[in-house]
Amino acid sequence: MVIVSILYIKDYNSSRSSEDSAIVTTTIYPLYFITKGIVGDKVVVKRLIKPGNEIHSFAPTPTDLIDVSHSDILITLGKKIEPWVEKMANATYVKLFALEDGLETIASSHLHHTHHHGEHRDSDKSSINPHVWLDFDNDIKMVDMISTELSRLYPKYKSIFTKNAIKLKENFGELKLAYENGLKECKKDTILVGHDAFGYQERRYHFEAESIMGIFAHSRPDAAKIAKLSDMIESRGLRYMFMDPIESSKSAMQLATDMNLTLLPLYTLGNISLQDEKSGKDMFALLKANLVNLKKGLECR
Repeated sequence: MVIVSILYIKDYNSSRSSEDSAIVTTTIYPLYFITKGIVGDKVVVKRLIKPGNEIHSFAPTPTDLIDVSHSDILITLGKKIEPWVEKMANATYVKLFALEDGLETIASSHLHHTHHHGEHRDSDKSSINPHVWLDFDNDIKMVDMISTELSRLYPKYKSIFTKNAIKLKENFGELKLAYENGLKECKKDTILVGHDAFGYQERRYHFEAESIMGIFAHSRPDAAKIAKLSDMIESRGLRYMFMDPIESSKSAMQLATDMNLTLLPLYTLGNISLQDEKSGKDMFALLKANLVNLKKGLECR
């Protein structure tokens, strides 16, 4: 099946003409959101990972290879964070535009200590914390990089892309200021989260997010980790557990029940649910919702 797909892709690309529609494919939701915001209706924007799907365990299928081969460019965080994209680019002959070298990253092993004692972490697969989009400075850099690259690729739309990029950066800048002000004076410095996705925000806003599952959402805690978290919840007087609605964890739900914790949504935004997308919620709306709940959990003024 893979061989047949690659032969089809090669034949398709050799026959593709300059009259074909402009198509850009992105890997994850934040890149899709930013790219769509830049190009508007001038270019078709697609994404590999569909709404509601877990991003860290994604592996492209032969159908994905064919779909990507129809694109002018594949926008990705890069092979350090998404290691499967290089092989995909080689198999599809599509241009790969990687962002990671232009972003400020943190090491997944350098977040904070309580995650690591006696615990095996999936983060051994990559030393980079992949959740770069939860840093507003990185979001602004991604807007600039994507806008510049697409303006080169589609020069007749450069003025439109530039105008749209300015608006996106203004919105991210407003969110950055809202987070800085909203999380400035808080009584607590710790929250409990399902998925260890908030390292960039922990660093920026000086709080700790103790996670149940680890840096990849499919990780599972052992009994020792649950016991340690239970002690931490009691000692720090935590009342909430934060979970991304697209994630599920029996261990997390049981811990919430046992410790009488109230569940609140906190979107990791590597992807969003189909329901949220259909209801018109986007990256900006969900980041605003996150701030409301962070302020509640950290007891901020």
